Amino acid sequence: MSRKRKTNRMGLGTLILLIICLIVFCGSGYYLADYFLKAWRAQNQFSELQDRQGESRDLLTEKGVVIGKYADLYKENNDLIGWVEIKGTRINYPVMQTKDEGDDPEFYLHRDFRKDYSESGTPFMDAASDIFIPTSNWLVYGHHMKSGIMFHDLVEYDSKDFFEEHPEFRFDTIYKGGQGTYRVIAACYSKIYPEDSSAFKFYQYAGITSEEKFNEYVAGVKSLSLYDTGETAEYGDQLVTLSTCSYQTKEGRFFIVGKRIDQD
Repeated sequence: MSRKRKTNRMGLGTLILLIICLIVFCGSGYYLADYFLKAWRAQNQFSELQDRQGESRDLLTEKGVVIGKYADLYKENNDLIGWVEIKGTRINYPVMQTKDEGDDPEFYLHRDFRKDYSESGTPFMDAASDIFIPTSNWLVYGHHMKSGIMFHDLVEYDSKDFFEEHPEFRFDTIYKGGQGTYRVIAACYSKIYPEDSSAFKFYQYAGITSEEKFNEYVAGVKSLSLYDTGETAEYGDQLVTLSTCSYQTKEGRFFIVGKRIDQD
């Protein structure tokens, strides 16, 4: 009799455990399905924006002439200030910026192009960067999404082989005369440091305007670079830094720096 009761108790315990495991499995499956569905929808929106780059007429605005390729997109959202593309990767996205007084400079951290909530966000430029100042460093942030979208592929630059296959990227501002190709001069791991740390903080060099700060930045990123790219930069060069999260350490970051080698 006691054996039967013990067996029944064991059977009930096993059943409860199986039910718990099933609930966890279903919950995890739902989360993963929801995550990748949202990523798919986000990527579809950006694919639509890529397709909408056309040959409209140039658009005269208060800030300058928006070239026809981006005119229709600018009319839809005038936070658009540029476009970044790395051939052979999934990185092919608009770049947004909110820097007017009272604006949230990280608004697009979790917003899509149409300003709706999105976990993957939209690449955006640091508020300290100014596309109207030619001698500077434009710093662009993008999420490192496990689904593979946004700046996920940027971390591939930790391999020199990948760099050698993709030594250049494209960054256009939407304004006439701001389109160009950039050659990668450094690929680096870093992190967000405490304010009182004396470590080199690459993220504090957005919008460089002085020769001293420019040289300081180039020396800092070259010292951090994972390998020798054979390239450097001199004061007067235009730089673009692309940054994303990485997981080599707490608050980790990965970034590449490019210098403009030609201009349309």
